Amino acid sequence: MPIIWLAVSALGALGTGSNGLGATMLPTALRETGLLMASVGIISGAMGLVAAWLVTHYDFPLRRLFDWALVLPLAVPTYLAAYAYVEFLDFTGPIQGFIRELTGATTIREYWFPNIKSQWGAMLVFSAVLYPYCYVACRALFLMQSSALSIAARTLGANGARTFFAVVLPVARPALVVGMTLAMMEVVNDLGAVQYFGINSITNVIYSTWINRSDFGGAAQLAVTVVLVIGLLIIAEQKARRNRVYTAQRDSRVPPAREVLGGGRRLLAFGFCAVLFLIGFGIPAGELLYLSVRLYHAPTLQLMWQALLPTLILGAIGALVTVALGLTAARLSEKQGATSGLIRIATLGYAIPGTVLALGLLQPLGQADLWFNRMTMALFDWRPGLILSGSMAALIYVYAIRFLAVSHSTLDAAMKKRGRAMLDASRALGASRLRTLFGVDLPTLSPAILSAGMLVFVEIVKELPATLLLRPMGVETLATLVYSRANVGLFAQAALPALCIVLVGTFPVILASWAGDRRKV
Repeated sequence: MPIIWLAVSALGALGTGSNGLGATMLPTALRETGLLMASVGIISGAMGLVAAWLVTHYDFPLRRLFDWALVLPLAVPTYLAAYAYVEFLDFTGPIQGFIRELTGATTIREYWFPNIKSQWGAMLVFSAVLYPYCYVACRALFLMQSSALSIAARTLGANGARTFFAVVLPVARPALVVGMTLAMMEVVNDLGAVQYFGINSITNVIYSTWINRSDFGGAAQLAVTVVLVIGLLIIAEQKARRNRVYTAQRDSRVPPAREVLGGGRRLLAFGFCAVLFLIGFGIPAGELLYLSVRLYHAPTLQLMWQALLPTLILGAIGALVTVALGLTAARLSEKQGATSGLIRIATLGYAIPGTVLALGLLQPLGQADLWFNRMTMALFDWRPGLILSGSMAALIYVYAIRFLAVSHSTLDAAMKKRGRAMLDASRALGASRLRTLFGVDLPTLSPAILSAGMLVFVEIVKELPATLLLRPMGVETLATLVYSRANVGLFAQAALPALCIVLVGTFPVILASWAGDRRKV
């Protein structure tokens, strides 16, 4: 519905003077967005691929710790990482403070330091917190992949570097492309970080066209353009790897062999993983913790508690609804034919930026409220007001669209692994469908349901663009509180709620990673 509504609005705005596709900032927005997407995809892909290769094929100090710790940057939203890095690398931060102590300088004119609020700064921050998408995907593939190909290459005389580029990299292509695609989708979806860095991304231009210029038609034209580009990228990638086989399955009872590194290679592997963890989680979380302690005051804590309850309520209800829909979709996708294809289309909502979904939902939900109020006035002489567009229902709706793919993929994989033998046995023994559902089906899927629920909950807690645009009047979540304070330079008031978002997301990320490991081995 939101995409259809946007398409109709975009077509209707043609020839009306809407400044959408003809916006003067559009070429700049497309160029800067494309550059940021490509650079973040390449950098995060390289970091995630190398890290996954190291922890699955080699043994070095703290490898077991890095195995799960390298996933933790997923708990840090991109906009929080942007705020933390600016504070860390700014004039008043510890790095420039140390340089001034070392050189005796007192002003920025007396020494040179790069400006973090720039395109390169955005590349650094986005890549630092988004590489886990590539790391998790490549690590899962390596754990399931037979080591026979690599052993054969080494037996035939190829060294480690040649084996990596000639065998490992081509084999890892599907997982690498998936991870890079997810990272690039997060770049397109982001609003807070690109605004803070001063980047004219396409999402930022859509937001400005809609909110600042009140040009819904022009914003709809830009939004449809984004959706078409994303759709073409997905179709092109799927066609590129159609009918190709990349995996050679290993015996799941035998763990992949790991080579014990020694000397300089041992230190390099340890140093690489340590730097990834530091830039992705250590610096943002450490800076937020430091600022929360140093700049603590009671009003900040009160603001956080006021925003925490709506955040938890939205996260809990959104996770419950999305997991229920994901379970239903996974059950329906077992049937071949049109139903399975429609489910695949429905799960593409994760690739659509939250700003685009909010833009496509606001008007139809407002129209539905108008029709409902007219009906109640005609029947009961009573006007209930805004039920959909002015309540949390709109947010739950957009969360379900955005994160259905997260719950569906988790539950669909669990259902395929379990099979239908137990369900068929229960029905054969005379149990009703309802008793089979609650006695066999749901209990056997409970780990996957819990994992999917936690992942969706974390995504909702971190989500900013749609929440910022569709939240009811007077409702503040942790994400919108951090955005509103940091955008006006009051980061002291944003540090504590920002740290709370990171802490809320850390435990589920660790637990989901652990549950994924249990399913793989």
